[in-house]
Amino acid sequence: MVTEGLTVMDSLLPRLLSPSPGEVQDCVALLMSEVQNQCEELVDALIKDPQRDQYLAAMCRFLHTANVRLCSNVAYILGTAAEDPGVAVMLVNLAEKATDWDLLGRLGAMLLWDDAESVMNAAGALGTLAENSHGRRWILSSPDSDFIIENITKLLDSPSDWTASNCALVFARISMCQEGCARLLEHPKSDMILQKIISSLHVDEAGCGLNAAFTLGRLCDTDTGRRRVLELEEADNMISALEAMMSGGDAGGSRNACFALTCLATSQAGHHHVLKSQHFPQVLETLCRLLQSPEQDSCWFAAITVKGISKFPSGVLRLRQHPTLESILKKMAASPTAGDELLQEVEATLRSLQRLPQPGPPTAKILESGSVMVAWKEYRPPSGLTVTYSLYDGDQLLYCGPSFSYVIPHCKPGRHHLKVVMETEGDCSPASPLTPVTVEEPLPSCPTDFQVLGRTATKVKLSWSPPAASSTGIRYVVYREDILVETTSDLSCIVGGLAPSTSYTFSVCSCNSRGHSPRVSLVSRTMDRGDHAPDRLTVYVAGRSEMFITWEGPKDPVGRFFNYELSMNGKSVYLGTERSYTARRLTPSTEYTCTVCAITSEGRFESRPVTKRTARDEYSNLNKNQTGGSRHTASSPTAETTDQSEKPPRTEPSRRSSLTKSQSVRLVMSRQTGKSKRDNKVLSTRTRCVTIEGAPVTLGIQVLGSDVFCSVSRRDSVTSWTAESNDSPTTNQSSPTKVKAQTPLDTCKVNADAGKSYRKTCSAPAQYFLCRV
Repeated sequence: MVTEGLTVMDSLLPRLLSPSPGEVQDCVALLMSEVQNQCEELVDALIKDPQRDQYLAAMCRFLHTANVRLCSNVAYILGTAAEDPGVAVMLVNLAEKATDWDLLGRLGAMLLWDDAESVMNAAGALGTLAENSHGRRWILSSPDSDFIIENITKLLDSPSDWTASNCALVFARISMCQEGCARLLEHPKSDMILQKIISSLHVDEAGCGLNAAFTLGRLCDTDTGRRRVLELEEADNMISALEAMMSGGDAGGSRNACFALTCLATSQAGHHHVLKSQHFPQVLETLCRLLQSPEQDSCWFAAITVKGISKFPSGVLRLRQHPTLESILKKMAASPTAGDELLQEVEATLRSLQRLPQPGPPTAKILESGSVMVAWKEYRPPSGLTVTYSLYDGDQLLYCGPSFSYVIPHCKPGRHHLKVVMETEGDCSPASPLTPVTVEEPLPSCPTDFQVLGRTATKVKLSWSPPAASSTGIRYVVYREDILVETTSDLSCIVGGLAPSTSYTFSVCSCNSRGHSPRVSLVSRTMDRGDHAPDRLTVYVAGRSEMFITWEGPKDPVGRFFNYELSMNGKSVYLGTERSYTARRLTPSTEYTCTVCAITSEGRFESRPVTKRTARDEYSNLNKNQTGGSRHTASSPTAETTDQSEKPPRTEPSRRSSLTKSQSVRLVMSRQTGKSKRDNKVLSTRTRCVTIEGAPVTLGIQVLGSDVFCSVSRRDSVTSWTAESNDSPTTNQSSPTKVKAQTPLDTCKVNADAGKSYRKTCSAPAQYFLCRV
């Protein structure tokens, strides 16, 4: 049969070179009939015949004739013969070298003819030439390529299914290379091309939808093509059209539709577009039927599509929700008849759909701070879903998040049972095996912010803050130097019994049942006691039995003030809030040591002591110097009356002077009679008038019985004050008696009848002071 075929071809092919147009037309018609039945014989003859180039060139020249039928038949013969890669290469090589004919330009022009058969055959020849890489490169590099692509696009909706199918085939063959996809997407009318391709998605006998689905898949397999397709309004109807092709019964169309759907779902945007379509549930149902198809190719393409949907977590969730998909995949994975390629796709999808396994037990490490570091193995599910880890201590949730380690801060002492649970959206793993951990109470850390809040001469108040990692049951131990002062749970302490103006080192540490923390130390100095005690204690000696004492408040009082306490020779003589006191009935010529203590809420603060001696007893000297008046014994016992409001004399620096031996004191006494208020009897009274001569001095007069004592002392400051009795002074005066004064103190005695005391500071000579008794 082969030999006979070659004989026919051997007799027909040479006739193509005949100069007679009629003979050539008849030869082409016979070749057309033979090619439809014996294409292989023609291909074999062309390859073996040494004049094959002449035969092919002659047929290409025939395309330029005006005979439409001849051109249509030649286009069909060339397209059929070019299905053989060898013949296609020979034909392209001839066309690239030819100068008197243009094969590609003529086929492109035929696409515009009104003859449907010629258009169909020209499109078929272009599709056949674009099947191999050599032919695609030739078409894409031709100046006529954009013109051809535009005319092919217009014919996609041709009323002839075979014409539309051949045009779709041209696009399918061009899109088989990246350069061809780029040429379609960069074409000036690329939007129209994409719209026509999507509109061609349908089930048809000629295969137009099949070729359009393949072209769409190839274009969506690029980022630019996928983006451009999703931007079209026709993209909303694309999923339903592909689903119809998948379920239409045509095996080739179903496979190419699966391919297009898989390429579209490769990106996040395309995947989202597929899943949000209202036709997606029907797509899943169709895929489940195709997975159970007896044809391995249909099963493989369906498995590829399902795996593409499971590429993203949202697709995994949708596939898990299908009631039968996982069981179908598991059945296919266990099938002995499934091919290796099919099993690879099915097993990859099952791994993505796999539920979370049980995690391993966590590991735990106890830190020095008492915290516990817990870690577990990270798990990355093939589904790509985000895993959330939950750490439990028994039933108590300690942590929930994406990390695969956690530090339990200040873990309570005792026995702990740790476990981990993994979770993703719609899935939860079993709990891990338990990890037991026994935590002992840690040593506490040092207290913080150790400082002195306040201090006095004998006390220091310390404060601190809990340790940074504090826990319950902590106590604090306070030391002075290395001597334990106090153990307390408070955050402050008062250390007493300290010496004034002394530096001490204080320290504190935390302690619990396990032990002590290191100490935190500071140095503080107590204050001077005098800063808290009364100041400027001053004692004025007023005579042989009287002292006037004053003081000022503390410079730095501490606590809430209560009272002042005055002590003389260790014996308390005054308690109150005043800052002066007159001490009477003292023993003459006796030293008295005075101290004043300020009593506050913080304790007692005593001033520095001051010691003064009372005046000497010179009663006898007064008798010797007495002038006028007779001595007698008073009828009443000795009495002493003193004004409590007495104040110390003031200083007058501008008139300071000394009392010399030449200065004297005159005591002038006069008599006066009057009645006693007690018994209405007339009693004899005396009025003593004292004249001071010389510099300013202080004169003190004391009447004891029938005696009057006069004391004179020099003062640096002068304070004037007067004390009088209730009786009016007398105008009768006896002749004055001069009493010579000595420095610093001298006394004189004059007979008198009553006992009262007076004191006068004289600022000038010849001033008088009246004493009535």
